[in-house]
Amino acid sequence: MNVSRAEDGGCRRALPWQPVPAFSRKLRTLAGAAGLAMLAGSLSVVPLAAQDQAVQDRPEGPISLFPPTVVAPDAPEGPEGAVGQTQPPGGTTGGAAVPGAVEAAPETPRYEGIEVDRLQELDTESLGILEAASGGLGLDAWAGSERAFVEALIRALPDDPASPTLRALTTRLLLSNARAPGSAGSGPGGGATAGAPTLADALAGSVQGDGLQGDRLQGGFLRLRAERLYAMGELAGLNRLLSIVPQRAEDSWLAQARVDGLLLAGRDQEACSQVRGAVTRFPGQSYWGKALVFCQLLAEQRDQAFLALDLLREEDPDGDPVFYALSNLFIGGTVAPPAAEDLTPLTFAMLRLGGGTPPEGLADAVAPLLLHGIAALETAAPADRAGAVERLVQAAVLPGSALAEAYDAVAAEASDPTDPLVRAEALGGVRGRALLVHAAGRETLAQTKAEYLQAALQAAERDGRGFAMARAVQPQLEQLAPAVELAWFAGTAARSLYRTGGFERSGAWAAVLRADGARNPESQAAFEALAPLARLAGGSDPIRFGDAAAASRSGERLLTALLLSRALGQDEARWPGITQGADTADQPLERLASLLALGDAAAAGRPGEVVLLTSRALGAGPPVESHPLALAYAVSALRSIGLGGDARALALEAALDAGL
Repeated sequence: MNVSRAEDGGCRRALPWQPVPAFSRKLRTLAGAAGLAMLAGSLSVVPLAAQDQAVQDRPEGPISLFPPTVVAPDAPEGPEGAVGQTQPPGGTTGGAAVPGAVEAAPETPRYEGIEVDRLQELDTESLGILEAASGGLGLDAWAGSERAFVEALIRALPDDPASPTLRALTTRLLLSNARAPGSAGSGPGGGATAGAPTLADALAGSVQGDGLQGDRLQGGFLRLRAERLYAMGELAGLNRLLSIVPQRAEDSWLAQARVDGLLLAGRDQEACSQVRGAVTRFPGQSYWGKALVFCQLLAEQRDQAFLALDLLREEDPDGDPVFYALSNLFIGGTVAPPAAEDLTPLTFAMLRLGGGTPPEGLADAVAPLLLHGIAALETAAPADRAGAVERLVQAAVLPGSALAEAYDAVAAEASDPTDPLVRAEALGGVRGRALLVHAAGRETLAQTKAEYLQAALQAAERDGRGFAMARAVQPQLEQLAPAVELAWFAGTAARSLYRTGGFERSGAWAAVLRADGARNPESQAAFEALAPLARLAGGSDPIRFGDAAAASRSGERLLTALLLSRALGQDEARWPGITQGADTADQPLERLASLLALGDAAAAGRPGEVVLLTSRALGAGPPVESHPLALAYAVSALRSIGLGGDARALALEAALDAGL
């Protein structure tokens, strides 16, 4: 089924907004504000290489470019082509606008228990742990994509992206069991058809200065994906992927990454079984000598370990001062806490095994992968462990239940008879948030529980941890019955539930506001403020604008919501503020070439490329910081290739972060 088309009376009709999948050579050189201005006035340009079906379904009259609803080829019905999923039907609650059937909100990937037929059809470079039925993007995720272009985009992915939605989607792509892209013109997995101009050329020209272009990376496509997973801190997926790599395909980096991952997961014996074989396979590399020392200390072979340490010091006395210092822990010595930037998975394992004390504030300073080790380090302060877990939950790497447990450990350490609201405000940061969540969990009175939850959710929003907090308190919100007496809390509860995909429950809280709004203007205003979120969640009521709102900051947020709604394929009545002269989308559109290439990839049905270009177009920061048109373009492109749940989650994430 083509997700970008609607059925009307048995006949297919194209939705009113479709971008042109390819433009003229002149247009491909455009970038920045000048390019945007020309694009805005070029709504009826005839494409050079439009898809046949898109041409047949093209509506009469000019084709509007922004925000797009990209028409992609129909996806195969088998599991290889089915990259999107739908949520089981649900109904509206209390009259709130909740869809009868909407795309499922993406969840934290689960890797354990997945069986992969390693080499039946795929070469080693194509190995992955996620099939289409378990969240992968299908065997043909890279079909039609040029390898050098894909490699450059993967290498440019941010180490610590701010968007949990984009991070989770990118992780699923990198872990997918999919045929590796080939070279240009090589058929499936290859490049575009020779002679057919695409806007990928424009992107290639625009990113040369970023160092994005270059020779193919050493180690092949498997290693490239593993390097990104390592940098992003996707420990469970990385360990699962590397566990199925045959030894003949391992280079020293892949073998080291496998050991690092096992050490951070606390699987020391498994790590050491890998080390003993790698020492002979990769002689002369200092990492393996140091790893062997760790394994000898683990096995209480101290004589051999200290002899090996002496040899390492002789060969390279200044090679790793932190490692040498931490070895003193095993002879009863004391070691000053190492600096966060000096810690590696191996030195972290030395610190853990030797019972050393890590520096305070470590959770805010280390690379994402080390957060897993901190979260389980017994000698770390409970607040530091909770801070590490909080970052991992915010990144959609760990489930919310892990954060709730970490919060409980922080609160148990600091028992105080002071009112939790007063105490939490004084503490601030992760300690204050932990105290509020813990207090809410122990409270039986609904009014008081709601007070604690509201304070925790609002504090987390201010500190950029709104998604993590929403996941941590979701069970408590589901236990709290929506009631008119809690109307003051209903808006906060609904917003939190929208973050986690609890659309039906959020509709119940919206119904509380509507019921109380008849006598309370504040509740009515809060209900109207939730309306754009309900629409983005699949509700039936169009987004409404007042004349005053169109020229205000509120109007700018509503315009963003309207753009996102149109990108999700929903029919909105009109553009606001035209007659009042309130044009809020007049800023230069950054990464224009990325968006144009994204349109090409979506129109051609290249899902892997679409995901990478979406990340490229929106950048490493929160999606709400991107231009509203860029957001709409990205949402539309994801939806067009069958990733409707991810598209809706991204739209809601941006809308919530914008203050809607």
